[in-house]
Amino acid sequence: MNKESTRRSFGMSRLVWGAVAVLGVTASLALAQSPLAAGNPAPPAAATADGLQIVSLAESADTGSINGKSSHIRLNGKLWVVLNHPLPDGATKYVLFLNDEEIKGLDPAVVTSYRSQPALLFTLKRNSLNDAFWRDLLGSPRSDHVNVLVSLGRQSGAAPSDRIVGAPDSARFGLEVFTNLDLALATGTIVLVLVLVWGHARSRTTLRDNLLPQLAPSLQPFSLGRSQMAFWFTLIFAAFVVLFFLLQDTNVLTSQALLLMGISGVTAAASVAVDVAKTSPADVANCALQALGLNTYEDVQRVQQEIVVRRQQLAALPPDSPQRTQLQIEINDRTSILRTYDEKTRSFLSQGWFKDVTTDINGPTVHRLQVVFWTGALGAIFLYSVYRNLAMPEFNGTLLALMGISSAGYVGFKIQEVNN
Repeated sequence: MNKESTRRSFGMSRLVWGAVAVLGVTASLALAQSPLAAGNPAPPAAATADGLQIVSLAESADTGSINGKSSHIRLNGKLWVVLNHPLPDGATKYVLFLNDEEIKGLDPAVVTSYRSQPALLFTLKRNSLNDAFWRDLLGSPRSDHVNVLVSLGRQSGAAPSDRIVGAPDSARFGLEVFTNLDLALATGTIVLVLVLVWGHARSRTTLRDNLLPQLAPSLQPFSLGRSQMAFWFTLIFAAFVVLFFLLQDTNVLTSQALLLMGISGVTAAASVAVDVAKTSPADVANCALQALGLNTYEDVQRVQQEIVVRRQQLAALPPDSPQRTQLQIEINDRTSILRTYDEKTRSFLSQGWFKDVTTDINGPTVHRLQVVFWTGALGAIFLYSVYRNLAMPEFNGTLLALMGISSAGYVGFKIQEVNN
């Protein structure tokens, strides 16, 4: 296989690497710092009748104020809201507002103190009640912090009534979206998996059909079923790793993501079963090569090495040596075996990843192209959704059915294919 064919064979690998660069919100975002003054929402105008105000914000009871500063508070972190005087009624419930929007579904605020000052302690959790807010606030991250304005609501009925506010510089802080360490760990983990899955495709049969065991692993044709399975595995794994480090939450997988992995796994298994069950030109070539004593690629290497050794022996003998004739016969016999080997295997050599997965002996096929392009389209939507919403997408049943139909069509037509 020439160099150009080798370069084409890894086009898909480069696409996945590029996809993960977008998915990971990676290094291009890591050094960006968001100015807290940019795009600040206006503070609520109303205040309580008893003069209760926010005087400071903190990220722990032991650290200083984070007023107007970037903090280490992130999802599942804790926020201290310090007030100017004790709360008038211990039974009153208080709710948290960020950027003038109530954060629903949080645990009740804990009445506590911060350096001898009264304070309310909130735990910033993401759940179904406030998911839309966190998605809009943290989605499509362009820097490692996002500016938020804090206010409180006093719960006196079905909805908060009195608003407790503070001066803009004492009720504003930078909520942490990610850290450089998070990005480094996520990127390192993703790259490791990509190397193990896609890097092996260069010299091993990780993503290839082993139709002829006499071929070198690097010359085996690529498998559409295995490639699709590897694509969804690496994409979903990368999304899981990124979301785990950003959200500090392991509950980020969706049932649709699992279904996509299941569909691709069943497709790969079914395509292998079809190759094993049917008689094809590859089986005929395999039988012919076995008749020559070539059962594996190691046997081919052995014959090649025997030719090299005998040529060296032949060169060392004097011209009139009687052994020269026997050595030449042995060299010719093994050369003839390799010539037959080349003829039998030529039609089964890899022609590059895209051509391998989209064609059979008759050229490009609709059912293969359908699987490739629908997989790519859903993969792009998956990536965008993870970046935009910091969550794996919830594909509807129609899209999943479309993916299943495409895969079923590929397996069905593969039964009728003649291996190239």
